[in-house]
Amino acid sequence: MPHLSFEYSTGLGEIADLDGFARHMRDAMLDTGVFPLGGIRVRGFEADVMAVADGNGHHFLDMVLRMGQGRDPEVREGAADTLYAAARTYLEPQVTGTFMLSLELVEIDARFSRKGWNTVHAAVAT
Repeated sequence: MPHLSFEYSTGLGEIADLDGFARHMRDAMLDTGVFPLGGIRVRGFEADVMAVADGNGHHFLDMVLRMGQGRDPEVREGAADTLYAAARTYLEPQVTGTFMLSLELVEIDARFSRKGWNTVHAAVAT
């Protein structure tokens, strides 16, 4: 259940290919070897309302990676480092001006998570 959500500043999609970013991050998640393809979800949301720093047109992209429990801290840290680097590598050539990029990894407490209806795993199995 690796879900990568990203929220981004109004107008960032006009200077960066965010559909391509989502695909790039999906591939980066898969390349870590940590996440199964059938569980990967990457989705982005534009901030409709925002006040950033001094209000002079600064852009941001804030990522939250939610993943199930059970992976060692080193694995989680490695996944976070890999995904942050992938995001920066993709965005840096496209984004000009002032910019903030962030990533937080959240481990989901299985006691409070409900899932099970996922036919995608079987559909993408090779």
